Amino acid sequence: MTATGRARRRSSDRRWPAVFFAFARIGATSFGGGSATIAAMRRTSLRRGWLTEDEFLDTVVPSRLTPGITILAQVLLIGRAVAGLAGMAAAMLGLMAPSITITIALAWCYTRVADLPGAAGPLAAVAAVAAGFAIALALQLVRDVLRRGRLLRGFLCYGAFLVLALLIDNPLVLMGIAVLAALVAPQVFTTGHSGPDGDGEGAHGDAD
Repeated sequence: MTATGRARRRSSDRRWPAVFFAFARIGATSFGGGSATIAAMRRTSLRRGWLTEDEFLDTVVPSRLTPGITILAQVLLIGRAVAGLAGMAAAMLGLMAPSITITIALAWCYTRVADLPGAAGPLAAVAAVAAGFAIALALQLVRDVLRRGRLLRGFLCYGAFLVLALLIDNPLVLMGIAVLAALVAPQVFTTGHSGPDGDGEGAHGDAD
C-alpha cells in the first residue's frame, strides 16, 4: 500500500462510521464482562492506530474517577479522541446495541436452563473465564504502566497499591491516597520526560 493509500485509510478509520462498526464488533464479541471489553477496546485502539498505549492509559484514569459504569465513560473518551462528538455517539451506540440485544437473549435463555441439573458446571466455567479476563487485563495495564517509567519504581508503586487494595475495601479512599501521593511526590509517578525537548531524565536515566 502506498503512503497516500495508508494516509487515506487512517483518515477513514477516524471517521464515526469506522468507530461505530469497530465498537459494534466489540459489543458483539467481548464476552466475559467489563475486563474483556476493555481488553478488546485496547487491542482495537492500538491496532487501528487510534491511540498509543500511553493515550489508552489516559482514558483509563479519568473514566475510573467518574461515578457509575466507568467503562461507558471510557468508551466516550475513546470515541471523542478518534472522531470528536460524532465518535462519542458512534462508540456508545455501537457498543451498546449488540450487547443489549445479546444480553436480553441470554437472560431469556438463562431463566430456562439455570435450574437444570447439568447447568451448574458450564455456568461456573463462564465465571472462571470472566475472572481470567480480569487478570489478563490487569497484567496488560501493569505492563503498559511499567513502560511509562522506571521499571523498579513501577513495580514498587504497583505492589504498594496492590497491598492497599487488599487492606482498604473502598475505591474512593484508594484513589484519594493515589492523588495525595502524586501531589506529595510527583516524581515517583512521572516518566522522566518533562517536556517535548527531553528535559529532565532522559532515556539513559530510566534504569534503576
